[in-house]
Amino acid sequence: MSEFEALSEDLREIAEKLGSYGFSLRPDGTGVWRLTFPPGHPSGPTEVGFLERDLQTGLLRVLRDEEQRSGVLYRYQQGDERWGRIVYAGTNPLVPWTTIGQAGCGPTSLAIVLQYLMNVRAENSSTAVAPPETASYAATHGRGFTRNERTGRLEAAGTAGDPMIRGIRRRWPGFEGSKVNLNEATGLLREGKLIIFLCHGCRGYRNLPGRRPPEVRYAGHYMVLARVEGTPGPDQPFYVVDPARGNMHYIHRSELRQHAAGFWWVYHQGEPEARVCQ
Repeated sequence: MSEFEALSEDLREIAEKLGSYGFSLRPDGTGVWRLTFPPGHPSGPTEVGFLERDLQTGLLRVLRDEEQRSGVLYRYQQGDERWGRIVYAGTNPLVPWTTIGQAGCGPTSLAIVLQYLMNVRAENSSTAVAPPETASYAATHGRGFTRNERTGRLEAAGTAGDPMIRGIRRRWPGFEGSKVNLNEATGLLREGKLIIFLCHGCRGYRNLPGRRPPEVRYAGHYMVLARVEGTPGPDQPFYVVDPARGNMHYIHRSELRQHAAGFWWVYHQGEPEARVCQ
């Protein structure tokens, strides 16, 4: 791809990723950027045009679709029959631990992001990480328990995001993670990054939000944000990669502001960190 001089740094990174899949981007001299698809691309179009104001949203939408089509952005499901019944246990042998399918949304979200990071670069295209591996790691890095006040019994209590993210570099050298706020997460998403988030009581949509009530609701659930569209406001849509069967695809900014209990960015060691709250 060429003629990137007019693109911002974050757009240049997105364009270069598209270039690795055979796309090309050029300005046509009329204020329109032309994205040419690889020959024989299964989506059908050979070329699309974007006005400057729509370029970031348009390029990122095409990139995410291509990454999912190629299996780089893989939508792991925590209840997959290959691992859904595996016990997701912590360190206390007295706790009746549940399975990845029941409570493994945190490590499954981590697997989605690590799988992406390990395969987005051509030299690592054969690397794989799946939920059993991340669940084994999170069992000692965030898997918790609590005592039921009514019965006095010990019970499994989900996954704590901070310890799960903090220990990444010890288990997967070359990768690190940091907690970010919603505004920082939004900026990173516009650059093509992925963000893990935890929500409590959040609602979302299976399809692009319209004038209908949300179809999906979770009491407590980890998911991955993969794209943001439009301008900041209560109804700004964020694209979601959901590891559960509820299959949420979109969530509004207002839901994230009111119900998110944490956002985490996982990245290659050495990426700029000055903008991240430590």
